Amino acid sequence: MEFNSIWFSWILTTNKIAVITGASEGIGRAISIKLASEGYYTILAGRNEENLRKTAKLISQVNGQYLVYKADITSEQDVMNLFRKVVKLGELVILVNNAGVGTFKAVEEISLKEWQDMLDVNLTGSFLSTREAIKLMKKNKKGHIIFINSMSGKRALSWGSGYSATKYGLKGFADTVRIELRKSNVKVTSIFPGSVNSSWWDKLDFNFSRDQMLNEKNVVDAVFSTVSQEGHSVIEEIDLRQVGGDF
Repeated sequence: MEFNSIWFSWILTTNKIAVITGASEGIGRAISIKLASEGYYTILAGRNEENLRKTAKLISQVNGQYLVYKADITSEQDVMNLFRKVVKLGELVILVNNAGVGTFKAVEEISLKEWQDMLDVNLTGSFLSTREAIKLMKKNKKGHIIFINSMSGKRALSWGSGYSATKYGLKGFADTVRIELRKSNVKVTSIFPGSVNSSWWDKLDFNFSRDQMLNEKNVVDAVFSTVSQEGHSVIEEIDLRQVGGDF
């Protein structure tokens, strides 16, 4: 099913387009606000229209520009329509693959639907968005693709078999994309945060303190440090952990 753009800032004063998936809350929302405040026209992609509008209102407060685009990134048609919209607005310079879901249970307790949902969003969604972004960036001979991964993509996580499997897979996908795009002047960065105190945890049944977690700004700063690299310089990976180690 096709979702149309539903909310946008009226004046387009830049053709530098940044697409952020999972922009409706948490890390994706924080990244969107930062990029908008730095002069990028942000396309906010996600499934929750109400929360996307909340992100847009926060962007308005920093005088940023945005387009809310309700889309399911696991739908090939939705993603293709999203990037057709990008072409009409300007030049795609940044894609942030941020959308992700997780179910944390013992392996024997995970349903097939829960397993498939993680594969669809964390892997297939990033594949579809990246594939369409590459088509545009190769034509422009520039661009930056950022994958918001997790430390779970570098080490096994107890009770998180499906989540870890998709994040390991996302690392492999990003590494391959980087190799394929080296001669196209398209940069690829993977960011591996430890536990981040965001709204993501509100949906999970954990009872440990979140006080010592990283915060959203830590991830935002890491993202902006990568897109601020000039010329042919690229930060390929960032491991972002709390000083005391992981949980």
